[in-house]
Amino acid sequence: MSARNHRVGLWPIRVVAIPPPICASIENHVATHHPDEAGGFLDCRRRGRQLRATRHVPIPNESAIPKRRFETTVDDRMPPPPRVFYHSHTSPGSVSGLTRIDKRSIPEPFTLVIFAPHGNTLSYRGFKHGVLEWRELRVEADTTGHRLARLR
Repeated sequence: MSARNHRVGLWPIRVVAIPPPICASIENHVATHHPDEAGGFLDCRRRGRQLRATRHVPIPNESAIPKRRFETTVDDRMPPPPRVFYHSHTSPGSVSGLTRIDKRSIPEPFTLVIFAPHGNTLSYRGFKHGVLEWRELRVEADTTGHRLARLR
């Protein structure tokens, strides 16, 4: 590996790119399980400062209160890193980003929040866990580079 290629791998991730078929699969998973929160993982490949989703891995919600929280166990169903954990927020009163509970309980370095208060996806927000806090990532369609819908 050349020094140039080695440096590229050290750049921080700034973008999560999701191909349209994977977006459709996520949105279908969220809509099918509404009003419960849905979640899973995106198997990814790194390309410079971008994580590109290559596969959608839906995971059952194990929460005792599935309409308000998504919980699961990290086990052999999950793809190896790099991966992005995702979950939906389905209550119209929930925020479209990370909640305080999300910030404290998500162990994964990359996460995606799908805001779908009525079953249809209104917003994608990506985050990376830094040393002290979560930082927002750009989420875009893989083929066009256009930013996916995002609400604050």
